[in-house]
Amino acid sequence: MPKVLTIGAIVGFIAGVVVFTGYALASWWVCSSLRVCPDHWIPYLIIFLIGVSIFVLLGISLAAFLRGMYRITRVDGGTDTNRSEHSNKDS
Repeated sequence: MPKVLTIGAIVGFIAGVVVFTGYALASWWVCSSLRVCPDHWIPYLIIFLIGVSIFVLLGISLAAFLRGMYRITRVDGGTDTNRSEHSNKDS
């Protein structure tokens, strides 16, 4: 996996853990004042894992999209591997 996508996965994982830890704590807080709650913590764990997985996929997707947009809109005159291959074929 390219470095940019790995960073996107890590950022997505951290964001997912933060958001869904907050979700789990809020759910526990609300459930502590109710008479009927789930008997086990497994439903919260399933939602947590699904949510973190979605955030990881979103992080990878966003990193790939931004990397592609950077390559398309690059104006610094730097050489890119794809561009240098095309320029060598034309000469």
